[in-house]
Amino acid sequence: MTFGKFAEVYKQRHVLAKGLALSSTIDYRLKPLVERFEVRPVAEIKTADIDDFVADLKRPRVVNGLEGRRLTPASINRTLGLLRHMLNWAVGREYLDRTPFRRGTEVLIRMELEDNKRRRRISESEEAALLAVASPHLRSMIIAALDTGMRRGEMLALRFGDIDWTRRMITLRGATTKSRRTRLVPIGTARLLAVLGWLRLDSAGEHKADDVPVFSNETGEVLKTFKKAWVVAVLKAHSIDPRWRKGAYKDLSAECQQRFRDINLHWHDLRHEYASRLVERGVPLAQVRDLLGHASIITTERYDNQRLEALQAAVERLEGGKTFDPKIDASDNLAAVAVSTGSAKAEVSRIFQDPTEQSFAPSEDPAKESATSH
Repeated sequence: MTFGKFAEVYKQRHVLAKGLALSSTIDYRLKPLVERFEVRPVAEIKTADIDDFVADLKRPRVVNGLEGRRLTPASINRTLGLLRHMLNWAVGREYLDRTPFRRGTEVLIRMELEDNKRRRRISESEEAALLAVASPHLRSMIIAALDTGMRRGEMLALRFGDIDWTRRMITLRGATTKSRRTRLVPIGTARLLAVLGWLRLDSAGEHKADDVPVFSNETGEVLKTFKKAWVVAVLKAHSIDPRWRKGAYKDLSAECQQRFRDINLHWHDLRHEYASRLVERGVPLAQVRDLLGHASIITTERYDNQRLEALQAAVERLEGGKTFDPKIDASDNLAAVAVSTGSAKAEVSRIFQDPTEQSFAPSEDPAKESATSH
C-alpha cells in the first residue's frame, strides 16, 4: 500500500470515523506528508527517510512571497507527531511490522526541542483598541474569548441550546472540545451576557432557535472563518493600514505581513489572557485548569503569565533600605560591621545584666503563675 492510499485510510477509518477534533484540519495537516511520501510504499519508509524529511523541513523557504522563512520547532513537531501516530496506527492494524521511529525500546527519531510557554499579554489599552476597530461580530467573539477562554473551534461549534440563561452557564459539549470532555464555563461578566443576548436576536428581533450557532449572522449562518477580519483588526489597532494584493490573507502585502508578525498577537492569546487574568485575581490554578478544560495542571501553568508590573512588585518586597557606595573602602565596611556587631553584643549583655529589661522576668505571684500553667 502506498503512503497516499494509507493516508486516506487513516483519515477515513481513524480521524473521521472517531470524530476527532483533528477532522477539520486533517487535509491541511496531511499535505506535507503526502507530498513527500505519496508514491512510496508504507513498508519502505525508513528511519533515514524521516531524518531527511525533517532536515528539509528545517530549510529556509518562501512563504507568501517572503524569502528565508523557517518553520518553528512546534510546526515541525506537529507534522512529525502526525506521521509517528500514523505509523504506530499502521503497526496496530498490521500494515507494518514495526515503526521506523523506534527499534525496540530505542527512540530513533526525536522531536525538536521547543519553548511552548508563550508570554504574550494583552494590555487594557490594546484590548480597547482591538474592540474599537473590530466589526460588531468580531468584537463579540473577542469579548467571548477574553471572558470565557474558549478555543476557536469550541466557539464556532457552540449552539444557543448550550447556554443556560437562568444559571448563566455555558456547556461545551465533549464532541466539540479538544479533550473530548464536556465542561461548564460560567458567564462571569455583564458584557459577555450582553454579547450573548445580542447574538441571540435575529434580523426580526426574535430569539434564534436552540440549534443555531451562537456565532452566526442575523440569518443564522455560521461564521466559518474570521482570520482575515482578525488580521485587519490587529493591524488597525496598531495604527497600520492593511494593504492587500488580491483580497485574501495570503496576499497581504509583504510589508504588512512583516508588521503583523512583529505585533505577534495570535487569536489563541485571548485564551491565554483569560487564564492569566484569573490567576492575577487570585483564582487557584486548579480552578483555572477546570475552566480551561485541561487534564493536567502542568498544562495550565503555561498560561500563568504574570504581568511584568506584578513581577516587578513581587521582587520589590526584597527592598530593605540597603545602599551601595563605590567610594567606601572595604576597610571602612569592615569597621562599620565591627561597630554594629559590637553594639549588638553590648545591648544583649546589658539586657541580661538588668533583670528589669528581661521580657521573661518571673511573675510577681508564683501561685497565680502555677495555676495558669496547669
